[in-house]
Amino acid sequence: MEQKEFFEGFSDEKQQEYLQEIRERYGDRSVRETLDRWNSYMPEQKEAIQASGEAIFRGICDHMVNGYDSPEVQQLIKALHKHMGFFHECSYERFEGLGHLYNEHPEFKEMYKTKFHPDMPEFLEKAIVYYCKNKTTHA
Repeated sequence: MEQKEFFEGFSDEKQQEYLQEIRERYGDRSVRETLDRWNSYMPEQKEAIQASGEAIFRGICDHMVNGYDSPEVQQLIKALHKHMGFFHECSYERFEGLGHLYNEHPEFKEMYKTKFHPDMPEFLEKAIVYYCKNKTTHA
């Protein structure tokens, strides 16, 4: 996969910034693993993976009224955790870090607020942290 395709919707400059952030956070091996894994999919698989991720986030948004620790939300967070496996190995620690990123990174935070709900970044972080802290109930 081209870097441009992986970060579709972001400028070339932003793509390079994000790749550098990922390298700094997780190392070059992690970036390569993610790109290699994504490149292994056929175009229709990539579309299905993207649609599945979108559906998970929409479902989480639809169930925000139930609370981040509700069974409905936690099932969707579990699905999101599994979904991350399409991109890279996603330990609980790494997944929790992703949850923090959703609420701390200004551009990702803005995207989730705009695309889904103004409270989505904070809600995602709480839901993912709760899920990871209670991982023995998800096995």
